[in-house]
Amino acid sequence: MKFNLWTLLIIFIIIYFVFQIREDVLRFRELRDEKLKLTSRIDELKTENTALKKRLTRLTQGYYIESLARERLNLIKKGETAFKVCP
Repeated sequence: MKFNLWTLLIIFIIIYFVFQIREDVLRFRELRDEKLKLTSRIDELKTENTALKKRLTRLTQGYYIESLARERLNLIKKGETAFKVCP
């Protein structure tokens, strides 16, 4: 079997394009995986953002701030008497 110059040239061109297509396919897979990760992260951040907005709304309401002050800081209103119950 005798190879001439044109046959070798065509073989090298085909091999070149095969490797180019392979690299493009690998890059496409990487980008697709990255897109899935980023989409998942966006969904997580949207959920967190919604929760933070709800918390901000509660914090602007007076009764919520009062309940936090009573529970966490053990504060009382004027005229109230605090009792400490020991087990």
